Formats: sequence, C-alpha cells, structure tokens
Amino acid sequence: MTDDGAVSTEIQVDDETRAALLLFNERVEASAADERAAKRVAKAERQKDEAAAVVRKTNENPNASAEDKAEAEAAYKAAVENFQMIQANPDAGQPEPKKAPAASEAPAEDAAPAEDAAPAEDAAPAETSADEEPQVAAAPVAAESE
Repeated sequence: MTDDGAVSTEIQVDDETRAALLLFNERVEASAADERAAKRVAKAERQKDEAAAVVRKTNENPNASAEDKAEAEAAYKAAVENFQMIQANPDAGQPEPKKAPAASEAPAEDAAPAEDAAPAEDAAPAETSADEEPQVAAAPVAAESE
C-alpha cells in the first residue's frame, strides 16, 4: 500500500523477465497487425466480388442502359485495383499501433479507431486482364461484422 491507502500494482521484475515480456508484447502486436491486414485483404476481396456481381446483374438486365453497364464496370475495375493494391501491401495506410500511455498520461477518450476507407468511386479504372473479368458463378457473400 502507498501512503494514501492505494494499492500499488507495479511489480519488480529482473532484466531477463522484462526482456521476455517485451518480446511477448511485440509478438502479440505483430499477430494483431497480421490479423488486421488479413481482414483488410478479405474486405477488399468481398468488395471486388460484390462489384463483379453487380456487373453480372447489370449485364443480364435487358433494361440496363449502356451508362449503367459502364458505371458497374468502372466500379468493378476500381474494386479490382483496390484489392490488388491492398493484397500487395495489406499494411499500407494502417496507423501504427499506439503505445500504452505512461502512468501519468490519461488515454484520450475521443480517439476513435480508424476504419478502412472505401475505394473512391471516381477513381480512374486500371487496365485489367481477361482473367480479372467477373466470373459467372459467385459465392454467397456473408454480412460483414466489423
């Protein structure tokens, strides 16, 4: 107990234990970063698949205008470009994990976690190869629970 009656939660550890704890914490943070990156890739892939489904639906609709088809195709190409960019570097644009605040610092309550930004719809479409075109059969898309 301290002089003011509060219980101290700080424990004394030797240098070897401190180093092991730091290594453990680094690995936990790296694992969490890997998980976030995998989720970003999966989300981009879902967005690409959803855009492909819209292209298929638009192309199958006899009442769809050429403008509707072009918009769907442009959205698909943007989704493919976004997916490829995220797949190539899943950690790009991710904020660095925050360090634990010092005992004298209070954590900011108004700080909200950054969410993945949706791809811009007006982005210039990238050139795609024939193997990137929408496929005929699409797997069911599960609802996102983020």
